[in-house]
Amino acid sequence: FNIDLSYPVNVAGLFGPVVLSGGAEYRKEEYGQTAGDPQSYGAGPYAKKQNLYTLASPGVYTAAGTSDRALSPGASGYGGTSPDAAGSWDQNNWGVYIDAETDITEKLSVGLAARYEDYSTFGGTTVGKINAIYKLFDGFSIRGTVGTGFHAPSPGQSNDEILTTTFVAGNQVQVGTYPVGSAIAKYYGATTLKPEESDNFGFGFVAKPMANTLITVDAYSIDVTSRLGISTTHNVTAADVAAQPALAAVGVGGAVTFFTNAFDTQTRGLDVVATHRVDDLFGGRANLTLAYNYNTSEVTKRDPAVITDDQVIDIKHLAPNHRVVASINWQRGPWTVNARENYFGTWRDENDYPGQKFGAKSTIDLDVSYALADRYTITLGATNIFNTYPDKIAQSSSNSVYPVTGSLDNGSVYPRNGGPFGFNGGFWYVRLQGKF
Repeated sequence: FNIDLSYPVNVAGLFGPVVLSGGAEYRKEEYGQTAGDPQSYGAGPYAKKQNLYTLASPGVYTAAGTSDRALSPGASGYGGTSPDAAGSWDQNNWGVYIDAETDITEKLSVGLAARYEDYSTFGGTTVGKINAIYKLFDGFSIRGTVGTGFHAPSPGQSNDEILTTTFVAGNQVQVGTYPVGSAIAKYYGATTLKPEESDNFGFGFVAKPMANTLITVDAYSIDVTSRLGISTTHNVTAADVAAQPALAAVGVGGAVTFFTNAFDTQTRGLDVVATHRVDDLFGGRANLTLAYNYNTSEVTKRDPAVITDDQVIDIKHLAPNHRVVASINWQRGPWTVNARENYFGTWRDENDYPGQKFGAKSTIDLDVSYALADRYTITLGATNIFNTYPDKIAQSSSNSVYPVTGSLDNGSVYPRNGGPFGFNGGFWYVRLQGKF
């Protein structure tokens, strides 16, 4: 539930009115999971090592030792939720904010905002922001922002438990994500989650070099402390199972992860956006946009037992550091055409494919629309129209690619996260819209 109010107040000596804003909000979040079928989480007869026998003579068996390993409890594919993990969790919070913005002079506008928020699970905090824009001369202004932020973990991040089956080096193993309060997560060093806090700074300019052209350039820096994320993968050994019996659900050779606040980051970037309007292009009106983003994140502090070197590389390079989008929107009568080229720079997934850099790629989207009777619009379009795919997974000391199939032992040919634009190739569609 929320309410937002604003009211302009004239103040003598200022170029424009002071626009006062304020509001309040109440929110409740709930997360729950129910127990699965008993056979989905139960320990069957093969959850412990079995006695082995040999046939000595017809109908006569002699002991031959025990099996090498026990099988993990639970169903294959999805281990199911046990009654111990079932439950419902919620948190509620309320917040209030105030904001004031005004034109101090004909050239200078400023804004100031503050917000207080209180969580039933994490307590209260106050964040704020100051922004300003100054017109140096006609067609050119500079602007800047300084602010703080706050992001609380959700009930799901604090309490989610899931156990799934995957393949590692051809072996079927269980991989589990466990709540930070569980015995399994605590065994590997998990602690109670806390909110992220951030400080952000931005500075840039707005330029209008000609009547139909607008250019904005903004640099920014965001420092996040106690950032929320997934821990490194902890591989389960026989010694771990002996030390923490709850790990029997995962089994030897399986893996465990959990949510964590075990690192701080600094993100820096640059946004450049240029737009230009053409009033007559092939008898129609066109809007052209060229946008560039450079973005990189550094881990400034971490617990190396929870956040590994591979994860540090992924935080910096899993998303491409360079992105470019060039688009055109053309309209003439009932016809509308949108074309867009998306450029994605190189990226890495060091945790899954150590040492491999995936190459830069471009995709092109196109759609054509026709308006009927001012009420209906039919669109024919495609995303990634030329069927671009990410680089294939390369052979390495950590990944064995089978020469017959060109895939890993689990059948993967392309990186499992799909990279910045996925591994499904092109997508074509027809859309009919109606306004009534």
